[in-house]
Amino acid sequence: MNNIVAIEAERMIDARGGPPVEPAVVVVEGERITAAGSPAQIKVPEGATRIALGARTLLPGLIDAHVHLKGWRSSNPNDILITPHPLAALRAAADCRKLLHAGFTTVRDCGGCLGPNLRDAIAAREIPGPRILTAYRGLSQTGRVEKVTWAADITPLRQEVDGVDECRRVVREHIGLGADLIKVSITGRVYAPQSDPGQTAYTLDEIRAVVDEAHRMGRLVAAHAQATQGIKNGVLAGVDSIEHGIYLDEEACELMRERKTALVPTLAYFYRIATLGEGLGSPAYAVRKAREVVDAHMKSFALAMRMGLRIGMGTDFEGSPLFPHGENGMELELMVQGGMSAGDVIVAATATNAAILGIEKKLGTIATGKIADLIAVPGNPLKEISSLRRVEFVMQGGRVACSRIPDVAEIS
Repeated sequence: MNNIVAIEAERMIDARGGPPVEPAVVVVEGERITAAGSPAQIKVPEGATRIALGARTLLPGLIDAHVHLKGWRSSNPNDILITPHPLAALRAAADCRKLLHAGFTTVRDCGGCLGPNLRDAIAAREIPGPRILTAYRGLSQTGRVEKVTWAADITPLRQEVDGVDECRRVVREHIGLGADLIKVSITGRVYAPQSDPGQTAYTLDEIRAVVDEAHRMGRLVAAHAQATQGIKNGVLAGVDSIEHGIYLDEEACELMRERKTALVPTLAYFYRIATLGEGLGSPAYAVRKAREVVDAHMKSFALAMRMGLRIGMGTDFEGSPLFPHGENGMELELMVQGGMSAGDVIVAATATNAAILGIEKKLGTIATGKIADLIAVPGNPLKEISSLRRVEFVMQGGRVACSRIPDVAEIS
């Protein structure tokens, strides 16, 4: 294919907050966008290869700011401990392909020791998948998650670490192992038998140690935070994003707004446990707790919108039938059901997520100079958000990664 490509569509949503452009053309040279707008404004270079998307909407590639690429295939999290690492890696690679074909051209892996290797294999174009920014293992306070006494190695699940000095040491260790960010669990959780989402975990000093060390070494910190006081502790300690945020209150939101702390709500995660977990093998304790928190979680999401927080999009999906990669677009629909406009949801899953990941200069919008990560869906997602679960065209870095459109071929 010619190095210059002109993509034509009935509509373009560039995720910069303005109205859609109808019709639209985007010119791509190499991996970068060189022009985008209406055909009347854009001069397509002579000899450019034209891709006609027809009655479809062109958007930036979607970003899921909270996934786990662990190769899980069971609702029992401990099953990963008896899954051979090569099998888990092959399954995770298959999940990466599903994510890319579903329009997720970038993801943030919030904990799982396969992440750095998957990231590097995809970057080298050895396997297909989204661009990955990855934590290594999630940091967890001792006693907040199940102690699996029969397993010789629990490190595929998490890394227990306590105390200020040890928190600093482990952050350094993870960065040395290739982590792009640090993930730390600072409250209890739904998916752990001896933990509760209303409990606060790490001390303020421990969280500050994690944040200070990560920031000193140029890494962002994502905090699993469900309990009200734990959320406040994380914000005061300087974490960059609150993941889940089940029990927000106005004070927590004020702190987040003042300090520009992002919220990644992961609505689909708890909704799916509550509604589908029982039939898909979730532990009874997880189903019970998810059903207890779903309403509070949606109320916190509504409060976050009213308080003007910076809200991204993430799923917490990890590949099992309960949380299947490729179906991550369900989160977008739940955000609309929760009161966010379709346009704002699209911005959350593109431009805002790019900023949360620290890559907004390269990705997240359709604009001159940005990397050409683009998707196309049928119809108008501003009127029907579910169309974002029917992605028919994916371009990643200027290369057609997936096409379900006749006469538009993938580039090997």
